[in-house]
Amino acid sequence: MGAGLSVHSRPEGERRGVNSRRRTPPSIFARTARILGLTLFLLTAVVMATSISLALFPMAKRSADDLAALLVLSARTWAELPPQTRPDFIQELQQEHDIRLAVEDKDLEPLQRHSLLVYLGLLEKALERRLDQDHVVVGRDQGNPDGVWIRLPSVEGPLYFGISDTRIGARPPLVFLIALAAILLFSLGAALIIARRITRPLERLSDATTAVGQGRRELLSVEGAEAREIQALIRNFNRMTREVGELLENRTTLLAGISHDLRTPLTRLRLGLEIHGDALEPDLRQLLQRNLEEMEQLLDQSLMLARGFDGKEPVVERELVGLLQTLAVQREAEWRQQHPDSPGRVRFEVDAAVGDGWLWELPEQACLRVLHNLIDNALRYGGGDVLLRLERRDGCPSIRVLDRGPGI
Repeated sequence: MGAGLSVHSRPEGERRGVNSRRRTPPSIFARTARILGLTLFLLTAVVMATSISLALFPMAKRSADDLAALLVLSARTWAELPPQTRPDFIQELQQEHDIRLAVEDKDLEPLQRHSLLVYLGLLEKALERRLDQDHVVVGRDQGNPDGVWIRLPSVEGPLYFGISDTRIGARPPLVFLIALAAILLFSLGAALIIARRITRPLERLSDATTAVGQGRRELLSVEGAEAREIQALIRNFNRMTREVGELLENRTTLLAGISHDLRTPLTRLRLGLEIHGDALEPDLRQLLQRNLEEMEQLLDQSLMLARGFDGKEPVVERELVGLLQTLAVQREAEWRQQHPDSPGRVRFEVDAAVGDGWLWELPEQACLRVLHNLIDNALRYGGGDVLLRLERRDGCPSIRVLDRGPGI
């Protein structure tokens, strides 16, 4: 059960399967959020890339050159100092610069290279340039894995300089990635909030427009709208809703009044035809009676149309197969009675996908009026039989009135 009832009317020869599916366009919310998110992402990437290339990387390179110069100078100074002053120099180097100096050989384990240890790579290149060597031995002491040890040559043999991880463990790319992720997260949140604030009033307006199209009058409140343009749009929409409601009421009153006023002259014509009908030829009298019946039928349809404008008919549950089958039989009998010479027939057909006892909620009289008018038009202008067909499409009933006429 539901409210997805569809009614179709077209010539039978125009039926054909349409398998193409229209792509649903993205919503305003999705497009706004995507544009804002992409803009903030590009802005963040440009700022971070500029900061790294013009500030962080040059600073890291200069710091690595300074540390390389300090290590080379320390190695040369240690070689030139008397043996009795060397322990004081080692202690001063440890206290002032957090650099350890060892003379004994160390079994260095090669480092597990990682792409984020950019500073260590810059330091190695700076040492290679100052020492005019192709390779500088860098590794961790297997007995003391804390920090990194660098082996430098001297006139008295190799020297080992230990540098703590806190000094060379700076990872600008990792900092960049974390900062970029945080900025993107906050940017995405801000984009979603901005997009939602933009699209929420439009969603309310869309729902209210749908309600007006279904015959309900729903006025929007201006209190929830913060933007001046949205408030003006809501006021204009409410004014339009009131004007449409007044227009429908006036049209309903006009149709009802015209239909009611025309019944008086029609009653006089019918009474005159009954009184003086014997003076007319039988064929002419029968023709005049059929014309009067058609005019009364048109008035009845106008009255039903006027009643249908109010949209107050309750929704009831009905069994569709029996309802439509009864309509087809009744309408064919009425048509044959009004047009005995017409060859038109009304056939009812049920699709195989429709089971027996299919219940559906619908405004019964309004649907019957629509089908009644469609069948009448098909009988009058279709030039033959009319097929009333019930189908199931996407779980909803689809009622088709098919004829062999030229179409509209």
